[in-house]
Amino acid sequence: MMSKSFYSNLSEAEKLEYTSIPKAEKKQIASHPPQEKIDWGVKMFLPEAWHLTRGAGVKVAVLDTGVDAGHEDLALNIVAAKDFTNSNEGFYDTDKLGHGTHVAGIIGAIDNEIGVVGIAPEVDLYCGKVLRSSAYGQISWLVDGITWAIENEVDVISMSLGTLTDDEKLHSAIKEARCNGIYVICAAGNRGSSLDAVDYPAKYDETLAVGSIDLNKKISSFSSVGKQVDVVAPGQDIWSTIPGSNYGLISGTSMATPFVSGLIALMISKHRIYGGHTELRTLEDLKSHLKKVTEDLGPLGRDYTFGHGLVDPCKLLAL
Repeated sequence: MMSKSFYSNLSEAEKLEYTSIPKAEKKQIASHPPQEKIDWGVKMFLPEAWHLTRGAGVKVAVLDTGVDAGHEDLALNIVAAKDFTNSNEGFYDTDKLGHGTHVAGIIGAIDNEIGVVGIAPEVDLYCGKVLRSSAYGQISWLVDGITWAIENEVDVISMSLGTLTDDEKLHSAIKEARCNGIYVICAAGNRGSSLDAVDYPAKYDETLAVGSIDLNKKISSFSSVGKQVDVVAPGQDIWSTIPGSNYGLISGTSMATPFVSGLIALMISKHRIYGGHTELRTLEDLKSHLKKVTEDLGPLGRDYTFGHGLVDPCKLLAL
């Protein structure tokens, strides 16, 4: 049986790729670390939550294009990094957008007075390279990355990538992660407003599917919609880390996904420290809880565009 490889010469249905918009905007700023900037998504919600927790001790796996593990805003939080693509550069992020490094920074950039601050600035990051610099990968690489994350007993797996292919081995790996109590957070995709446009693995019931909104809390034009969308988060014009101690601006459901992954890390940390009124042991528990802690942005109740709505960190962390 032919393995599913994902490069540009393959059919659209066989591609696994990251989910930034095709003409994603990236603006590099000074190569020396600039004065610390809190991105709009973080500033809107988070500073008041950080007195409770900053995510210390929570393990988040980022499965993406790799990472610049020496980046001054990430190095102290990266516990492990591994390449699953047989790349000559190892786990280093050589992607033209620095996609994996950008995603990692949204979750866990350090609060150190330079650059940017992540949602959970004291989280433990496990960065698996499952996509090459061409932005494509093989499902077998992603499956290996998920298995590695399970073996490392992570709490959250964040996947800002997608495919049109329903793959049995991928689905089985995600089911195994769920059985191990891991929350799997996935990008809904960037296929726009066509109904039922959500990518795999976000389409699986065992994941939390995330769409993107802009600064005005409007759905991003690129954000996939469909019945599987669970929540939305800031994903448009997001500043974060990119390789070479640089910083860039990128848009996509790729950026909304780590925003939610970081919030879930804070939620886990808060429950470990303070407990909570809601039992949160499974993905089903989480989805049920999120219904109560989202801001409804569309028609009353869940809808195909916003899902349950925008995750409200203050309600999530019971501030």
